[in-house]
Amino acid sequence: MAGSTGRDTIEGKDEVKDAGEQPPADRITPTDHAARHEGFESEAEYRAYLDAVAEDAPVEEIVVDVERAASRAELERQIEDVRYEIDNLRARLHIIRHQAGNVVEENIRWADASAHAQLGDHPWLKLSTAMAAAFLVGKALQSLPFGPFTTALAPLLLAVARERGR
Repeated sequence: MAGSTGRDTIEGKDEVKDAGEQPPADRITPTDHAARHEGFESEAEYRAYLDAVAEDAPVEEIVVDVERAASRAELERQIEDVRYEIDNLRARLHIIRHQAGNVVEENIRWADASAHAQLGDHPWLKLSTAMAAAFLVGKALQSLPFGPFTTALAPLLLAVARERGR
């Protein structure tokens, strides 16, 4: 087809019309059927038309289209690679979240077991009772007048410290 000229095509077309030959119904090819479907009398006429159109088609546009198709295919491949990496990262993130949840659960179990080992049954109740008692004792000590008491005891404490230092 590429080696054909427009003149050959027209001559081929004329030959087919002049010959007036139609292939028998049992020898009709799919291309011949497609040519008739497109409105051409025969496959030769159809090929002649395609050759004429091919001569008029600018080659530069075809090359650009091929380059665009190649760059588009490359772009689609890169997009597919990025999608694969995103899926991979999502799977890894899911595993990390699961492992982090397991670590938190294990730390809670360890703290509970440690409290039971040190304080026996109901360790959190015992611990909160001890904290409340420490708070109440601290409040009671704040209300005592320690200023005059420490002023009276300061000379006695200094005397004891001197005796030990000798």
